[in-house]
Amino acid sequence: MTDSSPPGHNRPFPYNRLQAFLARPGLDDAMRSSVRGAVAYYDAAPALHRDVKDVSRFLLGVLALYLDATGGLTHRRLRELSGKSGILSAGTATAVLLRLQLIGYVTRTDAANGHSRPYKPTPAMEAAFRGRMRIEFEALTHLTDETAEMLARFDEPAVFSMLMAMMGRQSMQAAGSPNPDIEAFNQLAVRSAGLLILFDVMHQADTGGAFPPVGQVELSVAAIARHYDVSRSHVLSVLRDIEAAGWIEKGPRDGVWILLPALQADIRIFYGITYLGLIRATEMAFERLEAKKAG
Repeated sequence: MTDSSPPGHNRPFPYNRLQAFLARPGLDDAMRSSVRGAVAYYDAAPALHRDVKDVSRFLLGVLALYLDATGGLTHRRLRELSGKSGILSAGTATAVLLRLQLIGYVTRTDAANGHSRPYKPTPAMEAAFRGRMRIEFEALTHLTDETAEMLARFDEPAVFSMLMAMMGRQSMQAAGSPNPDIEAFNQLAVRSAGLLILFDVMHQADTGGAFPPVGQVELSVAAIARHYDVSRSHVLSVLRDIEAAGWIEKGPRDGVWILLPALQADIRIFYGITYLGLIRATEMAFERLEAKKAG
């Protein structure tokens, strides 16, 4: 597959659909499914999460799959793309590529490509990312059937490869013009296990009603640190960032935190944009697949 622009790749992000999307009655269940799935998948895919604990590194994996789908994954292309997109520095891209190789997620191929050493995502990497993305697409079933065909065809290599290509393009566009409405989430996302710690707080507080709930939750900083293999001081620092965002506050005694209404409001916008992005990537992927079939 070449890196030619697919049909509709310049389609603007559908922000005009956001408010109506947020009003759908299944949104709480979708978010609950996404959060619960993300927390559970940390344990289900230890190799992935041991070295890819923040979203920027996860997106680097998406870019690696994107490059593989659009002309080939090489060290040079990944460094250049990472630097241009702003998702990660070129140096960090090199380090993460090495880690992906060490954990068996990418391997060098026998073919030569100029002065660049080509790499190939392994079936293990593709399975790990497919499993992680499946969580979000299954969550979307609470809201819409717009991605039902993609979910049904997730295991088709050509379909999933095209989805990753479109998500890679979308990730680069988002990095180039970040949405200020989700800036606090973006800042948290670049911290090691930052979003996972937030998700863990919401998951532990979940009572099965509105999601996330407003009110008290008792947290063990030591348990969270052990779970995500980070220090207690790191967990406390992340909790302070979440507090600074206006989403939680310290409770009446040690270990108790209070989830605030602002978290309910802001997480809905975050997931609304996330889900609309998945719908957009799905539309673009199938448009591209149809164009390839016709051409």
